[in-house]
Amino acid sequence: MTKKPATSTSPVHPVGTSEALAGAVPNSAAPGRRSHSLALIGARAIAVASFGQNAHAATLAPLACPLDDGLLWVLCVSVLVGFMLLSVFLWIEATDHRAGAARLARAMERHSGNARMPELAESGPRSIARLARAINTVRCRQAEREAEHLDVQAAYAHDLRTPLTRMGLRCEMLEDDALREAMERDLAQMRELVEASVASARMQRNVAEPLQRIDADGLLGNLMRDYREAGRAIVLDGRIGQPVVACPLALRRVLANLIDNALRYGSDVRICARVDAKSLVLAVQDSGPGIRAAQMDAVFAPWVRAQQGQKDKPGSGLGLAIAQRLARSMHGDLQLENRRGGGLEARLTLPLVVA
Repeated sequence: MTKKPATSTSPVHPVGTSEALAGAVPNSAAPGRRSHSLALIGARAIAVASFGQNAHAATLAPLACPLDDGLLWVLCVSVLVGFMLLSVFLWIEATDHRAGAARLARAMERHSGNARMPELAESGPRSIARLARAINTVRCRQAEREAEHLDVQAAYAHDLRTPLTRMGLRCEMLEDDALREAMERDLAQMRELVEASVASARMQRNVAEPLQRIDADGLLGNLMRDYREAGRAIVLDGRIGQPVVACPLALRRVLANLIDNALRYGSDVRICARVDAKSLVLAVQDSGPGIRAAQMDAVFAPWVRAQQGQKDKPGSGLGLAIAQRLARSMHGDLQLENRRGGGLEARLTLPLVVA
């Protein structure tokens, strides 16, 4: 008995049936597939940015199913909100950095003329605080090195006093009067330079004198009395009339340097004191030859002297340099100006802080 061959129960489709079926899909499904593809691309980009290159496949597993329009809208809104929050965070961070940098710049500009700038506030964003800390560290190290150099300068100048004293004693044994007088003049100038170097080093080491409540009129009166007792007649015009906050030692030294300079090159020395709305002005006037306009700025440099045809005048060239440095340490200003009637006016201007 012969068996019939088993016939396959599965339907047989002609060639091209799959293509026909694919073409039979409605056109309305094409936008859905495109939206689904865009959503997958966006989600993959977010997953790569958030979790790394190797983690996006597992993250996208739930998205393999078709997405409807509502879920796509939720995903797009979430992405936009995330970018908005990130933008706001970056804007706030940039604003804090700008404010911190501006605060540091104002602090450094405010104390740029101060011989010893105070420490900067180490606050604000982390990078700004780190920058302020670095500036404070560099400032401290620079101040330490400057102090060491000043100590060495003062020590050398101080040690020169001993050989100068021996040279003066030997000079007295010279029989030639003219030679002895010339040697004594040279030794006197050397002593003045040594004393000026020691005074300059000490001044720079102790320039940060604290502010105090002082009687400015009393300070001027004591200074005038000291010069009168030394045989120097100095006229004082004007009064301050109120206690002020200043550095008494620094103020006295500035005025003494200006008066000594005026007495060295001129006569008729006069101090004019006045108070403006926001400043205290003390002007030292003399009737000397003045200073050439080309040398007005140069005379404030150390060891520079104005040569006005009086080369025999003693001096080290440090008086005005020390006076300007002390004036800046008190947040003031020192200016020189030739007077119309002849002579020089050294004008010290200090911010008026009423006690």
